[in-house]
Amino acid sequence: MLKNNKAAIFTSEQADNVDVTTWELPEDAIARLGRGSEPKLAFSPDGQSLAIGTCIGLWLYDLATLSPVALWNLGQGVVESVAFSPNGKWIAASCSGRMLNIWNVQSGTFWTQVKLETYVDNVTFSQDNQYIAVAYSGYSSSNDVEVWHVENGKQFSKFTADVDRAGICRPLSFSADTRWIASTYRFNTTVETESIVVWDMKSNEQIACLSAHTYWVTTLCFSPCGKFLASGGEDGTVYVWDVNTWQQVKCYTNYGRVYRIIPSWTPEGILRAAIVHYDDAGPATISVRDLESGEELYTDQVWGNTIEFSDTGDWGNNVLFSNGSQLAYECRHEFINVWTSDNPVKHKLTHSPISFPTSMFFSQDGKTLAVEHHHEGVVLWDIESKRSRPAIKEISAGKNQFVHKTNNGELYVTSIKKDTATLCQADSDGTQLIQATGLEYWSTFPILSPTGKLFAAGDEEGNIQVWDVQSGEQIYELVHPIEPSDIDNSKDEGDYVAELKFSQDGKLLASESKSNKVKLWDMELGEEIDTFPSDKVTGIIEFSPCGQYLSCSGTEDLLIWDIIHRNPCHDETNLYKSTRFDIGARLSRPPECEYVEEPVFSFCREYLACIASWNNDSKNFPICLFEVKSGKHLATFWGHTTDIWTLTFSPDNTLLASASHDGTILLWNMTSYL
Repeated sequence: MLKNNKAAIFTSEQADNVDVTTWELPEDAIARLGRGSEPKLAFSPDGQSLAIGTCIGLWLYDLATLSPVALWNLGQGVVESVAFSPNGKWIAASCSGRMLNIWNVQSGTFWTQVKLETYVDNVTFSQDNQYIAVAYSGYSSSNDVEVWHVENGKQFSKFTADVDRAGICRPLSFSADTRWIASTYRFNTTVETESIVVWDMKSNEQIACLSAHTYWVTTLCFSPCGKFLASGGEDGTVYVWDVNTWQQVKCYTNYGRVYRIIPSWTPEGILRAAIVHYDDAGPATISVRDLESGEELYTDQVWGNTIEFSDTGDWGNNVLFSNGSQLAYECRHEFINVWTSDNPVKHKLTHSPISFPTSMFFSQDGKTLAVEHHHEGVVLWDIESKRSRPAIKEISAGKNQFVHKTNNGELYVTSIKKDTATLCQADSDGTQLIQATGLEYWSTFPILSPTGKLFAAGDEEGNIQVWDVQSGEQIYELVHPIEPSDIDNSKDEGDYVAELKFSQDGKLLASESKSNKVKLWDMELGEEIDTFPSDKVTGIIEFSPCGQYLSCSGTEDLLIWDIIHRNPCHDETNLYKSTRFDIGARLSRPPECEYVEEPVFSFCREYLACIASWNNDSKNFPICLFEVKSGKHLATFWGHTTDIWTLTFSPDNTLLASASHDGTILLWNMTSYL
């Protein structure tokens, strides 16, 4: 049973005055920045609300104000699928903790919980509101569709097809009279063709198997009149089936290059489809079309790789089309666009950032936290107001951005757009310090030296370009040797420059290729350092903070390169032996932590925070805090539902920030431990 079984439901007027960064916070956390990644969407039956399930819980938005009015804590796991009951009384969410949770929407109270067999791709209610069904993930070992009574959570039935495997996306649909239920299966795992299987709810018997799609089937929907079943697939085709004969009666196709096509019936029985078009040479678009007349009701350009789909097979919830008149889709990892047929102007619902944070730094005064997001923009959070703003104000800046912090505390941002990377100071007007062009494929993240004086980037051809930040001029083009590829025209499979690292003083640059070749370059001369034993090195680890050493993984052992003397550290018995260090303190490892990683010191050097191991008995991922001098374990913070990527202390040591794959940053109060 969920511990927090009720969500506060606010009116839209109340929600405007409520600080959502404090909703459902774990103990010791003072704020949550961001509202969670990997959104799963569901419209309420009256079209007035949009539910968004993320890695931290289930949000409810009022579409009139585009503001959140509730957040339900799911406990263990992240949201996989969301559904409203047709009467709007219930809302259900399945989560990766293998639980199906049902709430009463009006009161915000938790109603019941069902233990699931494995991971779920789709959840749906029957039209009479009596039943709820789940289809297990197409990547799991289960081919089952399970149905429960909504009121008491007791199982009604389990439907299993005699097949090799379930369909990849597992769409699920009840007929209007709750007589039938349908899902998808693959009768041959060596091909991508999928079939639709229909069962009788009373007899539990399979009554139809429909085969026409040549690829994955992603959407199933029975017509309101109960006479037809529509199916949409990754093959860009919509089929309509007569439920009396189970024969195909309509086929809608030839819509150009289609990534997804999602059919949906209006309450009046008109069949429409949301169609995601793509073009390798231009922007993707999403449109809504009346399939019978061919009339296009809505279209929107979504620039670049902006409609993102989950790689788990549950692709239908990032583009939601329901009742033939309600469309919601994620856009640029920043917001969700909402369109309805009765309002031709789309709404932009800010639920940003949607992608997960990978790197972050406090500003020197501790008032701002700069956060880099995976394949997206850099966001600046004002610590006092808990509000965010783009790090670069220029609208034309590329959204693939990276944050850098120099030794003197200055923050910079690199933006990549097509073949050009620009370096700007964070929170500036977008004035370009560096404009690097000509790298057709950016195989490694561009980097700024800790001194802020040099900027470097590499490509799949092994070219490493280095610029002088002050003059904005390119000063070197280095060539890292690349292994020839056996695969023609493949940037993903061949060798390329995979990582670059500057030394603390910016005088050295280390480069590593995917094939584990490492080179060390002199940045004062623009030349390779010949004395560096490249034949014994298989990977870069890190330059030491003192700037004297470079640690590398080696063919024989860990190698520590002495930067000053230009040779490996060694003694009489082992040429490649790490320098010895005395033990300053032993940390008291708490029982919940089998191991710790990514240790981060506070600015005062008196405290150490570590990402701790996670086990199946833990609800969330732990962070351990230690006192360095005594080695004492001070606290364990529990809050993130998925992997924690990075930690950082504020300069005054009063805050610890933790960034997670769940799409949020938690701010932890350190004052009670100082």
